[in-house]
Amino acid sequence: MQPAVPASPPDSAAAAAVAPARWGPVLALAGLHAAVSVAWVAYNLYLVELLVRAGFDTYLAAVLLTVEGLLGGLLEPLTGALSDRVRSGLFRRFFLVMGGVLLSALLFLALPLAAVGARPGPATLVPALLIAWALSMAVFRAPALSLLGRHARPGALPLAASVLTTAGALVGAAAPPARAWLLSLGPGTTFAAASAALVLSALVVGALERREPAATEPARPAAPLERWQVHAAWLLLGVGTVSALAFRFLVGALPRAGAGPGASAAAITTAFFGGLALAAIPMGRIALGRVGGGPVTVTGLALLVAGSALSSRAESAGAVLLVAAVLGAALAAVQNGLFAWSLCAIRTEHAGLGLGLLLGGGGLALGVFNLLLAVRKPAPETSLLAAAGLHAVTGALLAALHSTVRARPAAERGGGRPPGRPQPPRTPGGR
Repeated sequence: MQPAVPASPPDSAAAAAVAPARWGPVLALAGLHAAVSVAWVAYNLYLVELLVRAGFDTYLAAVLLTVEGLLGGLLEPLTGALSDRVRSGLFRRFFLVMGGVLLSALLFLALPLAAVGARPGPATLVPALLIAWALSMAVFRAPALSLLGRHARPGALPLAASVLTTAGALVGAAAPPARAWLLSLGPGTTFAAASAALVLSALVVGALERREPAATEPARPAAPLERWQVHAAWLLLGVGTVSALAFRFLVGALPRAGAGPGASAAAITTAFFGGLALAAIPMGRIALGRVGGGPVTVTGLALLVAGSALSSRAESAGAVLLVAAVLGAALAAVQNGLFAWSLCAIRTEHAGLGLGLLLGGGGLALGVFNLLLAVRKPAPETSLLAAAGLHAVTGALLAALHSTVRARPAAERGGGRPPGRPQPPRTPGGR
């Protein structure tokens, strides 16, 4: 296994030398990310039906999503940090990933069977099984996807992350037209196919990781977090929470805002995720060499703020679809940058924790969103203004994160060298 990228926080020097990513493992991680997205699409599609089959009221779905989001927000940073501690052993990290994948697959297969059982009996366990499945998905996601930091240097991470962004966006774009077909399959077949995709993609990731060259020197265990790293970690959690809340408001309001001009909700959703998928890799290429995306991420946030605030003024179906696609493209720039920042802001040796904080913030956002707005949703115009404001807050938090990383101790920026001693020249392959 080739050692991870040298551990250092993001700065302009890190962006100066950009080594090409190893695309085989990156594509395998994108496949796993797509399989996770497919599983969540199937879960949300059949959640209410499974509860009704088991004899529960439909309102329980909002309660479960709230609980799952809040618990997942706590679990993802923990499992990410745990994966950092076992990073020196590939098999130990992969066992954490594969264990979570297998548990998720088994629970997913058990859900349709339990839902058709009797009460009291298997059907009584359906809510607990649903929560257990969501938590098992949170166990492996950050440890698996943080492997991206092994295959791209900080300056190349926006481009590598764009492959994962594209994979998730393609699933989102395909979900509305595939809804009727998935419902015709039934929960048993749909969940079995999603479980098989999860296991297969995880096996491919593991096989490609084992083919990497062996480390030339043993990896050191992750050092305890310093004060500036703790500050950066809290900011990452805030960025993940606020950006995910903005996303929830945006994708929840856009289809409703377009109903007046005559565009269907399915068409708007497909246009939004289609724009996201088409723009992700070009945005990643533009951001190549800029740690965290740099001005590309800032421009994407600015477009999201302006577009969210003004999108309700579109007066035709074509204009609504165009605005949705542009907003999706802007989100691609932001997602690439956030993913890259999470893997290197605290230091690359804490990539699992960083990504876990970003994903955990998304879980907290889901819980808060459902807790406050599941029963009565605000008007589309209000939701879009809320999305614009939250994207602006995301930009402010990112600026604070950048300042925190830039203000880290001078000794660490100089690699711990005594004052006055010249720093040896950097080579293209290291720092």
